[in-house]
Amino acid sequence: MRWLKALVVVGALAVMAQAANARVPAFVRQTGLVCNQCHVAWTPVMDFTFTGVKFRLNGFRTPWVAEKIEAGDEGSVSGNRIVLTLGSMLSWHSRGLLLGASSNPSDPSAPAPTFGSPTTALINTIAMHYCGPIGEHVGINNEFYMYGGGLGPVAAGGTTAAPTGSISPSGSRNGYIGLSHFEIYFTTNVNGNIFGVGATTVPGTGAHGFMQITNDPTPNNMSHSPGVSGSASPYVYWGAYTFIADRLGIMIGVEPGEDNNDYRRFNYRVETGYFFSNTDANFLRVAAEFKAGDDMVPSVSTLNAANDGVRTLVPADAVKGISATRASGTALSSLNMGDAFRSYFSLGGGFVDRGPSSFDWSISQSIESETYNDNSSSKWKAIGGQLAYYYDRTYGIVAHWDNWETRNFTDQNGVLHNIPTDPEWSVTLVRRLAMNFCLYGSYGNSQTFALDQKYQDGKNWGLYMQYLW
Repeated sequence: MRWLKALVVVGALAVMAQAANARVPAFVRQTGLVCNQCHVAWTPVMDFTFTGVKFRLNGFRTPWVAEKIEAGDEGSVSGNRIVLTLGSMLSWHSRGLLLGASSNPSDPSAPAPTFGSPTTALINTIAMHYCGPIGEHVGINNEFYMYGGGLGPVAAGGTTAAPTGSISPSGSRNGYIGLSHFEIYFTTNVNGNIFGVGATTVPGTGAHGFMQITNDPTPNNMSHSPGVSGSASPYVYWGAYTFIADRLGIMIGVEPGEDNNDYRRFNYRVETGYFFSNTDANFLRVAAEFKAGDDMVPSVSTLNAANDGVRTLVPADAVKGISATRASGTALSSLNMGDAFRSYFSLGGGFVDRGPSSFDWSISQSIESETYNDNSSSKWKAIGGQLAYYYDRTYGIVAHWDNWETRNFTDQNGVLHNIPTDPEWSVTLVRRLAMNFCLYGSYGNSQTFALDQKYQDGKNWGLYMQYLW
């Protein structure tokens, strides 16, 4: 097959290339630390070492490494310090698809899904990041997308996201401009103990949950604030946190809503974690998250952009058939939310640079229940895990697997509906040509969810490049 020959050629070129001593930009420029000090892997998405977790909680700073200047008289060793990182806080990233294809999930009565024609999109995303400490107690992080394509959002009807960085079965998001992430933290460090208050537009602490090590793959709705390109749902999360003795972390926060900033109703979050081992040579952490409230986007729903010129976000079924069970014939929205409780538990650990090897792992469990104002309800429970191994910081493999143990919906008439699923999985092979440039290939499955009906799974494969500068 022609596309397979092309994939083999590109992959061979990747293996033949020699690694260079380049580094991920902004935080490397600010701290002098190499990428692997904070991450086992940064692509397709990052994970964290112990140092990486503490760096985030400390407002994107290491206490004694960032460039400083003393205020006051020449030669003074006292006075107020200012951190001179504003010029080095700017970074960019770009992702591109060299070659890939996907098959969409299909109705069980339809023919088996087949792969579409392979395609190339050298620019999937281009984004600007401005991140780091400002002064002694403020830290910021943001992600401003200039261009996006290929890595599309979840489609109405419940098509799950493809493996990270892969072809999305729900289409593309070409040509939008928008501030995807923004977070600001006010922190202080007292004898190594961190105390902070933060606000973020990204569910959890930044792109990851509080004290999260790996990108735990288990399906959950702890941060269920869906949106589409150029129309990300309004979201803010306020949290106060502490990290004591490099071991124990606790964060307590509040959300005005998952799809609004109206403070008439609230969601409350508590997140905690504990490091049994807390060095980069050996880290082991247990964590738990709890969320309760009555202003969430129902787990059986998502958000779509209306074709009204301003792309108003409107609720849509994330599971096919939900609207048909309702007297109104419409999707459930946050206005229909009764009481909801979501929880997430994870255990993870790893190490970096034991000889040529770096490794991390996680297993996690989600348990969730929701009631709605039309007397319907849903109960979800899932388990999953992830493994990542890198050799000589250059060759990597990342694998994940997860499965729904319970997933059902009880309609307003009291009829219990099952939502059949298959295990979800993906495998990603990574070749770093430099510390800030890599090629990676991904293969995995995708699903569409429906009441009492199991759709045929889709598949995705692709070879990608990612570049940071």
